[in-house]
Amino acid sequence: MEYIQISIDGILYGSSYSLIALGFSLVFGVMRRINLAYGSSLLLGVAIALWFERTFNLSIVLFIPLVLIFCGIANIYVERLCFAPHASKAGVIVSMISSFAIWMQLDEMSSQLLPDRTHSFPSLEIASFELFGLFFRGDQIFNIFIAFFISAVLFFIINNSRFGIVLRAVSNSADTAKLMGCNVNLVNSLTFLLAGILGGVAAFLVLSTESQVTPLFGFWCTIKGLVAMMIGGLGSLVGAFWGGLLLGLLEAHFAYQFGPVYREITTFGILLIILIVRPGGLMGVKIYKDLKSRDERI
Repeated sequence: MEYIQISIDGILYGSSYSLIALGFSLVFGVMRRINLAYGSSLLLGVAIALWFERTFNLSIVLFIPLVLIFCGIANIYVERLCFAPHASKAGVIVSMISSFAIWMQLDEMSSQLLPDRTHSFPSLEIASFELFGLFFRGDQIFNIFIAFFISAVLFFIINNSRFGIVLRAVSNSADTAKLMGCNVNLVNSLTFLLAGILGGVAAFLVLSTESQVTPLFGFWCTIKGLVAMMIGGLGSLVGAFWGGLLLGLLEAHFAYQFGPVYREITTFGILLIILIVRPGGLMGVKIYKDLKSRDERI
């Protein structure tokens, strides 16, 4: 029973990792770029939403949409400054360095809004219950359900909507998509917006469970999302989803067996093993080979 209980805790965090990894994977799949400022943009979105919540005493019903909106806007801000000016293939390194630089700027902006080391965060008041000898926190079960539901909606949009078709066309070849009449710049911006909203959902789910936010939350999002994406595979949305769940489960069980400090050791240990044994991740081999062959041609 203990292992089942630990697995439930692992799935709770793993499902949030999955949403963050999906945001990373969306951007990488479309632009072949890694947004190092992703976590910081989520922290800034949360900080702005918290400022509005405290200033105007907003209910949680109004607070949740604000988190999603401001996380999306912050992510578009990063795209406009760091990625849009360097959208060509030659701008890969420049855009990543720019996103690292703006990471610092966003953290500083967040610290102005959240100057203390910890800040309370609104939580969902959902009754807990026991079933078959297992204890379930109502908010945890709700959060897991929401994470899975949002992921399913995203997969449906990507595979069955017109936007999904355009997104996949730009991902395969931005130049060809542009010749076919696609507004590639708009698609890139919408991709960052969607990634920001996904991250906003993950941020709310995690922080509402913890009931607090710290200045390190942005860094936490960046590390967990990147590792989950690398486990699942570069540019693979399905891989990002399963990579997040696998990371959450492994962290939970290692922390239970060896102590809380091994949660973070597990994260970086898994990343190291993946980079050595399977650099393309579990489900991202095709994109990895495409990038490798492109580098060889250059």
